[in-house]
Amino acid sequence: MKALQDYNIKELTEKVYELVAKTSVELGHRTDGKTMAALSKIFAQDLQQQNRFKRLSFSQIQEAFYQGVRFANFEPFLNIRTFFKFIIEHKKRIDEAYYQVHTLNKKAEEVPYYQEPIKLLK
Repeated sequence: MKALQDYNIKELTEKVYELVAKTSVELGHRTDGKTMAALSKIFAQDLQQQNRFKRLSFSQIQEAFYQGVRFANFEPFLNIRTFFKFIIEHKKRIDEAYYQVHTLNKKAEEVPYYQEPIKLLK
């Protein structure tokens, strides 16, 4: 599994574009392609530059959006701030899962959202 920083920016931007387009449909927004492309480029750069996200996989980002669209306790919009809220909230779930497995010694397969941490060479 690849960490976000291991993607080249073009590949990550394409994956983010697909995610943003799907999210736009799920939220019922009618966003033009140019706006989605700009959001995708900015957000892909943010994902690679933010230290707090460097150990996340893209599948975890997708899960954050899935959970955020369906269960956010705020009205989600299609913007960078909302994307960060989705991920920060989901990262809390991931961190709690890590705690349950590595500190409380629960079985990894029994803990929702647990995923083996990505080893970084840097």
